[in-house]
Amino acid sequence: MSMPAFALVLTAAGSSLRFNEAVSGGETVKKEFLKIDGHSVLYRAAAPFFALPNLAAVVVTCKEGCEDEAIVAMEDLADISTIPMLFIKGGQTRQESVHLALESLARLDVPFSLVAVHDGARPYVSQELIIRTLALAFTHSAAIPALAVTDSVRRIDRSGKIVEVVDRKGLVRVQTPQIFDFQALLEAHRLMDGMQAGDDAEVMIAAGGEVYVTQGEEENIKITHEGDIPDARAQIAQYLEERRKGREEREHGELFRRLLNGGEA
Repeated sequence: MSMPAFALVLTAAGSSLRFNEAVSGGETVKKEFLKIDGHSVLYRAAAPFFALPNLAAVVVTCKEGCEDEAIVAMEDLADISTIPMLFIKGGQTRQESVHLALESLARLDVPFSLVAVHDGARPYVSQELIIRTLALAFTHSAAIPALAVTDSVRRIDRSGKIVEVVDRKGLVRVQTPQIFDFQALLEAHRLMDGMQAGDDAEVMIAAGGEVYVTQGEEENIKITHEGDIPDARAQIAQYLEERRKGREEREHGELFRRLLNGGEA
């Protein structure tokens, strides 16, 4: 079966709050820019999509001020691909970021009918999972990967007391990529009008759409904690040191320019 062209929205505009719980001194680290076996997490999240011949365009949503770092993290892919790539400032929420990305795609003069939304912090996604989800989306216009809930589930109140035993039958753990008919997802986001949703499947359902599930993969984890990345401590220290040096160089450069222009130090 020949697959239609699709675009990719890669989300990397979050604050990595849980990941940064282990980082001291009030500094924050973008986990997508740390490396696994020589390549950034963001690169590894994107690479399997670039290997597919029907990828038509890519938009990466970035935290404000991190656009240049995102470009560097993806430059190895940009060097070997002619696919249009946009790096845009994300919104206040993931939903807003995806909506901005979809509107950017709508302005591109590139033909595609499906769009895949993938977490920039999921570096272990396989081509097989992408293709399987694409195929289901091609048939049903909306598809997501998910895994069955195997642990017992309980609902608790604010005090930590169990208040309900939840039947896990039919419950799933949702992953990305989530793949949709592009126009349908764009219109669904436009209809949200201030409402908030946890992911794009919820956006589609809120707009009256139906979403189908394909089998996910245990390996397709989202980087959440320090232990999810090899040598994370050393990488974080190096990341913060390089950022500090870059900040000092910018400050010295600004001072030098002011002095050249006759200003005071």
